Amino acid sequence: MEASPYCLGVDIGGTFTDLLLLREDTGETWREKVPSTPEDQSLTTLGGIDQITKNIPNQADNFLHVVNHGTTVATNAILEKKGTRVALVVTEGYKDILQSRRTQIPGGLTSWIQWPKPEPLAHLSLRLKHREDLPVMAANLISSYANPIHEHTARQIVKRLLPDVSVSISSEILPELMEYERTITTVVNSYIEPRVKDYLSNLVKSLEGKARLLRILRSDGGLSSTRLASRYPVSWVMSGPAGGVTGAVAVVANQTKYKNLMTVDIGGTSTDVALVENGAPHIRRETKISDITVKAASIDVHSVGAGGESIARITAVTKALRVEPESTGSVPGPACYGKAGFAATMTDATVVLGYPPPSLLGGSFNLDLNKAKDTVQEVAHDLGVSLYEAAEGILKVSNETIYGAIRVISVERGYDPKDFSLVAFGGAEPLHANALGKLLGACPVIIPPSPGVLCAFGDATTLLRHEIGKAFTRTLSQTNKNEVLHGFASLLTDIKRITLDNSGYLHTFQADLRYSGQANNVPVEVELGRFKANGLPHLHELLDIEHTKLFTYKLDSDVEIVNLRVIAHESKIELAVRQLALAESPDPPVSLVVAKLTMVFDDRKYRDCSVWDRSGLFEGHVLHGPCVITEMDSNTVIHLGYKAEIDIVGNILIRCLDDRKKPQGKEIKADLGMVTIDIFESALRNARNEMDALMTRTTMSPAIREQQDEFNVIAEPSGKMLVGQFGFFIGTFVETWKGSIEAGDVFLTNDLYSVTGAVSHHNDWLILVPIFVNSKLIAWTANFGHMTDVGGSVPGSLPCAASSLFEEGIQIPVTKVASRGVWNTELMEVIYRNVRLPEWNKGDVRALVAACEIAGRRVIELYRRFGDTQYFAAIDELLDRNRKAVASIIKDMPEEPAYFED
Repeated sequence: MEASPYCLGVDIGGTFTDLLLLREDTGETWREKVPSTPEDQSLTTLGGIDQITKNIPNQADNFLHVVNHGTTVATNAILEKKGTRVALVVTEGYKDILQSRRTQIPGGLTSWIQWPKPEPLAHLSLRLKHREDLPVMAANLISSYANPIHEHTARQIVKRLLPDVSVSISSEILPELMEYERTITTVVNSYIEPRVKDYLSNLVKSLEGKARLLRILRSDGGLSSTRLASRYPVSWVMSGPAGGVTGAVAVVANQTKYKNLMTVDIGGTSTDVALVENGAPHIRRETKISDITVKAASIDVHSVGAGGESIARITAVTKALRVEPESTGSVPGPACYGKAGFAATMTDATVVLGYPPPSLLGGSFNLDLNKAKDTVQEVAHDLGVSLYEAAEGILKVSNETIYGAIRVISVERGYDPKDFSLVAFGGAEPLHANALGKLLGACPVIIPPSPGVLCAFGDATTLLRHEIGKAFTRTLSQTNKNEVLHGFASLLTDIKRITLDNSGYLHTFQADLRYSGQANNVPVEVELGRFKANGLPHLHELLDIEHTKLFTYKLDSDVEIVNLRVIAHESKIELAVRQLALAESPDPPVSLVVAKLTMVFDDRKYRDCSVWDRSGLFEGHVLHGPCVITEMDSNTVIHLGYKAEIDIVGNILIRCLDDRKKPQGKEIKADLGMVTIDIFESALRNARNEMDALMTRTTMSPAIREQQDEFNVIAEPSGKMLVGQFGFFIGTFVETWKGSIEAGDVFLTNDLYSVTGAVSHHNDWLILVPIFVNSKLIAWTANFGHMTDVGGSVPGSLPCAASSLFEEGIQIPVTKVASRGVWNTELMEVIYRNVRLPEWNKGDVRALVAACEIAGRRVIELYRRFGDTQYFAAIDELLDRNRKAVASIIKDMPEEPAYFED
């Protein structure tokens, strides 16, 4: 039989399933949205196939070459706790490993007191009474990553006694260091394996006569055969979010000159953002599902709780506008859906402002403007502003949250958002894309064709991928070039065997590196030719470059090779994409205007704004805002002062009318409104979160990286704390310091008495940095972390039997250790000579300074974004808001005496 030219992408969501049929030789596409059947996703897939293949001309050949499937079957099994009971075999003495987890938990230091640990997926306290009680088994023996022989023996014994039992062993699922991560990843693989095996087996049988191949989308954006997907289901537990990013790569990066992209997908309850560099999405080495994190590769998608159904509220104490992670859910949904929605949402705000047309989904779904206005008016009343100001405020606060998420995957990774184009997809995101582009300074903002079904397009066009790795665990001083090359060669042989390689794959090589003493790895791609030529110093150079890009600094410490990895990619094929005809004129025909709207921008109405039918637009058409471009699955808003150009493959490119990138901050009004204060506060909160992230990922002290025993502060020039903890000492320091304070200065102390108790013992080293703009002091940033050792009479420097202060270690009064950017290296050497782990303290001091400097950069960006007058006015308003909030709390305190005993 001649190969079919048709392939199908299927992306299953909670409410709708998106299907995209692609004819590979011509680039023609057809799309469908069908209701999902959560009880059995295969019914949706099969019904959708029957429906969409009716589009094949003349029904000449509706047999599909391949069905590429993004599915939430594995995800739902975990979220709904509907996996299979797992028997876990561990080394004696490690039976509580899933309960003990990691010290690092949500909420920071001391949160373990109140954080309820989730129930482990495998209960070692359970005893099996009958052999049939053992459907699946997971094994993780403590050093199996180095020597798997005992795990293999355990599996052989189980298979001999119980041939039908499925066994996952950690040396095959994740042969790496870190026993908890290895255990939870292996257990999750076993927990979901029976359910996904049944699903895939039944679906393959049902597709007989309809499709030749079925492939499953992995969490890292590649495809997996059903054979490997059944064996390693943990590799596709986040199959869903990967499709949109791969779709953006296929439609934008592969078909246009824009290779560096920030992707944004706004859903009902959350927003997903990701980064694409040089046409390839960034990959992270872990996948998070609810409160479980497994070590499996996934596209680096960062999610925040801001979606179309997210609820806008006014806080009781500070009267600040918040758009909460809490949502209305799809039922009842936003008020504008007319299903008894009870609170204002992002979607309601867009409806009040006139952004979407009154009817959606081809006219089959009508929006209720009056109900949207009623809920948003409640927010306006509580804020003391107009209806439209409240609606715009909801969107601005939401966009600021999304802006913070984009900064996580860009700025926090060492990238400038201005060097990337923003690609928006999903049903809701094109409504917000232009506004987010203004915030980011990204140009152009790109809306691909059929943005509401882009995930399905990504499923249809991506390629096979598989990876394997193993622990190496040697410093550069303990190994040699040939040993590393042998490790890569061994992995290459293994992956060719696993993938049944017939020379249809390309292979790339990676190493997980870190400075000796760190716990978090930095993956780097190793080009074997350069490594053979330059040897181990090349790996040191790779880590220095990547660490500096991620965290702004490098260390002189020895480098540890933690893991080696080989990735197999299916050879890329050129995808035919249907191109649009060239328009005769930049002005589209007025016959494409399907409606007129009244839209609101900056509390001003713009009447008779055109709604353009996207299906009739050709290459070269240019539309000027304010207007809306509509299609079956989405609506794109073009703001005043912007234009939308249509490119040859149908992308909408949104740019400023003068074709220059819009500078950040231009949308901030001249007057200081309540919403502006909330945006300012959110930006400060994002900066503080960035400090926390750097400390967790780079420090060597377990107290910092695991227990999160570090506290950071951003304060205004006189020392009043704006965000953070234990910042009250800065004002005293400013008043008492007699020396100069200049840009580039760094202060260090661990003296309890110099900082009025801001640190509680000598292990807490505190860094303080002044932030200047044009010689004007605009803020202070500070951070302290618990050092592992600071000298003294016992290792760890916390002697229980100490009778004098000197037994607790070195005392550092408030000291300027760097002046105008130049470090006093002799003084620092004296300090490090008095501790037992000088390399650790050096690394952690460098991390503390880097966190303060990064926060300083964010404050400078904020100052320039708002301008001097508004910057300081916003600070004054935040401090006044805080004073009023504390006063109200004190006022409500009961009169009777209160007692506390520690």
